Amino acid sequence: MLILMTCIVIVGILGGGYYVSVSAVTGIVLTGVLFYRMYVKKRITAAWDLNMAAFAVLVFGYLLSCLWAVDSGMALMGVVKFLPLLLFYVLVSGLTDEREKMIASLPMLGCLMTAFSFVMMQFEVFEQWVSVAGRLSGFFQYPNTYALFMLICLILVMWRFDYKKIDWLDIVYGVAAVFGIIMSGSRTVFVLTAVAVIWVFAAKSSGKKVIISVFAAGAVVAVILAVAAGSAGILERFTNISFGASTFLGRILYVQDALPLILKHPFGLGYYGYYFIQQSVQTGVYTVVNAHNELIQILLDAGVIPAVFMGAAVLRSVFTKRTQSRNRIVLSIMILHSLFDYDFQFLAMGFVLILFLDMRNIKTQKVPVLTGTVVGLTGAAAAALSIMCGVSDVCYTSGNYKAAEKVYSGNTMAQLALLTKADKAEEMKAIAEKVIVDNQSVSLPYSALAQAAFADGDVEQFTEYKLKAIELAPYQYEEYENYLEVLVYCNDLYHQMGDKDGVRFCVEKAEEIQKMLEQVKENTSALGWKIVDRPQVTLSHENLEIIEDMRRRMDE
Repeated sequence: MLILMTCIVIVGILGGGYYVSVSAVTGIVLTGVLFYRMYVKKRITAAWDLNMAAFAVLVFGYLLSCLWAVDSGMALMGVVKFLPLLLFYVLVSGLTDEREKMIASLPMLGCLMTAFSFVMMQFEVFEQWVSVAGRLSGFFQYPNTYALFMLICLILVMWRFDYKKIDWLDIVYGVAAVFGIIMSGSRTVFVLTAVAVIWVFAAKSSGKKVIISVFAAGAVVAVILAVAAGSAGILERFTNISFGASTFLGRILYVQDALPLILKHPFGLGYYGYYFIQQSVQTGVYTVVNAHNELIQILLDAGVIPAVFMGAAVLRSVFTKRTQSRNRIVLSIMILHSLFDYDFQFLAMGFVLILFLDMRNIKTQKVPVLTGTVVGLTGAAAAALSIMCGVSDVCYTSGNYKAAEKVYSGNTMAQLALLTKADKAEEMKAIAEKVIVDNQSVSLPYSALAQAAFADGDVEQFTEYKLKAIELAPYQYEEYENYLEVLVYCNDLYHQMGDKDGVRFCVEKAEEIQKMLEQVKENTSALGWKIVDRPQVTLSHENLEIIEDMRRRMDE
């Protein structure tokens, strides 16, 4: 139990386990614990049930997606990222009593995280690690998921609250939880908090106690809101709760654009596949790594089968009579919030979810030598992969992109970062061509190849690559402007050379730009016009005049 609890704490501190590097280290540790149980104790106790099958299918789904992923290199990193969920479930499912102790410790951990992060937030040197735009984010570095964790802590404290024997530590934990939720500025969690409080009181209390509890909770919230009033934008966020808010509509837009992808790719796009392909299918202006909906995200990454298994496992735990009301409330709140955010991209939240699942068919199995050998070899391979991907991810997140690519050449994000820093045509061309071998869905390499072609004086090749870049990212208005700028430059050169065919080529291509933007306008959905970032679908008056001038000069 100590090792598993330590994993939760350390993963929580390290960004909530969002990064692949954290998953890599965690996976290696959990694999070591599993080996110890198998080889030293010669047996393993676990819940051999639907939950285990779901996590196994999820990991296997990420592994299989490498065969047809948008980017097979990044898809393999997805296996490393989510493997610890399966390992954690296998290890914790056999610890019934210890699991309850781990749950009981969560409010204390939440209180400590809130206290430390709030103090750190007051110092500029630490502020970026525990807050986002003035919103408290705890160690998750993401306010919404931090707020969800604090709501879980609040539910646990309220559930075990006893009027006859008041635990003042629990009062402190509860106040810290409410404080954290409010300071996070998370509107979704703020609404879910009201739902959770009513649900808990309905399940535990009656009569006067409910009224007293509600008034007491209201007083605490009022005090904390008064304190929060000193934080820029916190109260304003809560007063602007609306179904018409841009962030809410944006989440609906992500799902709307993702559904056709799911139908077209029922076996998934692989880890980061959605990120790479979204610009070519989106119907509004946005750039997100995750779809802000965990069900949709699993469908996008690993496919329909893992999503069905995971959905069935979690929903069974919610609706079965075996699940105690407290766990049902926690699971329901987590499910609801995960439909509007990417909570389970944080490994720590996956671990918390596992603690509340209904676990069945708990048995102690002896481990045959052959089985142990196969599992051992598989674990060794997984550990080696974890080390490679983990080290590469550490290098990437620390800005050492060359080292990241050298350690693991499949880290496309590192290659794209190198591409943005390249300043020589030959270097850009080499990196871009390397990326395109494994990933033909991202715009940047084609834009780089266009720039390299222009440097070589190949206008037709430039045009071909630039149009491909625009096709893959039609909402990148800067690409259209750059395209026109080069065409104008080439047009002037062709005039000087007396090359009429070259002039005609440039003019015709320039005149197509506005038509391309009109097509973007036509493809933009109604939601795409309602969010804050709206597409620019018309060339500036100055650019339109430049194109007209190109036509006049050609006709003279």
